[in-house]
Amino acid sequence: MQSTTRSTSHSQARARWVPCNRACYFTLHWPLADAASARDAPLPPACLPQLPQPAHRLLALCNEEGLRRLMQLHMERLRRTSMFARAGRCFECVSLRVADFVVEACGGPLYYSERHSRLQAGAGLPLLLDQEGREIWLVQLWHAFDDAGFPPALRADFWNWAEPLSVHLLAPQARHAGLTRYDYDTVRSWFPARPGGGQAAAEGART
Repeated sequence: MQSTTRSTSHSQARARWVPCNRACYFTLHWPLADAASARDAPLPPACLPQLPQPAHRLLALCNEEGLRRLMQLHMERLRRTSMFARAGRCFECVSLRVADFVVEACGGPLYYSERHSRLQAGAGLPLLLDQEGREIWLVQLWHAFDDAGFPPALRADFWNWAEPLSVHLLAPQARHAGLTRYDYDTVRSWFPARPGGGQAAAEGART
């Protein structure tokens, strides 16, 4: 009897990591644009840009907490956009899945593989985007850097992984050879530095 009680307690403790497959999967299907034109033929998986490994120093200098904070602020921004208009109570589950994915990709514990392996959204990626959703995702990531006081010296490292990742996050129907790519220096020239951001970032790097 004691063994049964212990087993039940263990199952309940793990239950919050079980993805709500039906509802969360629904949030991954961002409405796709019309079929690609003949000029923009669908991009086959073999032609996707190479996805580099995130720089090791991201996890070493930011720690898991710093990466999770960045993702939390990024997702909070996305919640106010049309991307998650229908997510409802599933938003927190999606947010956890994305944060777990980023931490694991940067060399942290295998949270994503262990907690979300049953929910393979896009060949193991945590969510799917269409072309408009990709633009929103990238812009809000840039602003989340400032929100989180993310160290300026690490922003290029994170962006140089996240930008090609955004192409991989596209649903297959939304991929085409004419996709715009956004290198770090170009995007930085579009957005002036937020006042006080450097000090906050320096403080974050020291903690």
